[in-house]
Amino acid sequence: MEGPPRTLIHLLLLLLCIASKCLGGASGLNSTQMVTLKVDASPKLARKIPDTFLGVFFEEMGHGGAGGIWAELVSNRGFEAGGPNTPSNIDPWLIVGDDSSVYVETDRSSCFSRNIVALRMEVLCNDCPAGGVGIYNPGFWGMNIEDGKTYHLVMYVKSPKTTCLTVSLTSSDGLQNLASVTIIVAGDSKWIKVEKKLVAKGTNRTSRLQITSKKKGTVWLDQVSLMPADTYKGHGFRKGLVSMLMDLKPRFLRFPGGCFVEGGWLRNAFRWRQSIGPWEERPGHFGDCWQYWTDDGLGYYEFLLLSEDIGAAPIWVFNNGISYNDEVNTATIAPFVKDILDSLEFARGSANSTWGSVRAKMGHP
Repeated sequence: MEGPPRTLIHLLLLLLCIASKCLGGASGLNSTQMVTLKVDASPKLARKIPDTFLGVFFEEMGHGGAGGIWAELVSNRGFEAGGPNTPSNIDPWLIVGDDSSVYVETDRSSCFSRNIVALRMEVLCNDCPAGGVGIYNPGFWGMNIEDGKTYHLVMYVKSPKTTCLTVSLTSSDGLQNLASVTIIVAGDSKWIKVEKKLVAKGTNRTSRLQITSKKKGTVWLDQVSLMPADTYKGHGFRKGLVSMLMDLKPRFLRFPGGCFVEGGWLRNAFRWRQSIGPWEERPGHFGDCWQYWTDDGLGYYEFLLLSEDIGAAPIWVFNNGISYNDEVNTATIAPFVKDILDSLEFARGSANSTWGSVRAKMGHP
């Protein structure tokens, strides 16, 4: 490695001369006094920059994760941006039709104990419009659907009577149909998991996902997910953005943020335990520093995978019992210390350890 560049040396000399002149004037010295500075920039005195010096810092803000590098296309897929209480906040879901043809509300009937809120949709019309009525989700500022690409749909549904649903990818006004699939729901009031492939027959940068029916009746929906089939290494990340990250050649990845980890209040801080396990069972949380809900599909485990995928050392930022507005007494800090130790065991422990076994069960022994 070579010594400091000449530009830097010249700048240092200039600053030193200015400082000398100012000090000389202040002390009554002759302003024409000469100062000599000798700089040894020979290679033998150079210090190599550590390989781990350059890296990237990820913060879940401005939808950098949810709606950004994480490829999930549905925003608020569990209908619980308002938390576990009902009525919950279902934004940005909206209805297809009007109040006379379809009625929606949230209740606490989900099959997932950690995120108990589900959406109840009642089709009111006997003679429904040709395209049916229901709900739609525009994603994060519109879904970028591309011609010929495959999208993986997962949703949970139940109904007391046999009914038929149509799940479609359409333009933002619902007029252009890019892909659709029909789902028959058995009328036994039992939650079922539906998995379908949607292949786009057209491109639209501001698409939406809609779920409609033309049959009068009631249906419950929960955990509606739509992911591109071609995520990076199948790990759920957008290929294009991961490629840009790799071009930076980062030696470390610091995650999942700073303010996001602290929270405006501790009750809204990021909790790694709630961000692991099956994505359907993650409760999500409201990031009150940046004022939006995340379902934590991009969780602790996924960040570790991303670090491994791009060849970067993971730097895990944890909460030490302090938020912007409150903190725990140091006498009661022990649970936070244990939480940190458990998170390290999850990342580095053997598959036989308590938390290492959870990681192994998720697919990384």
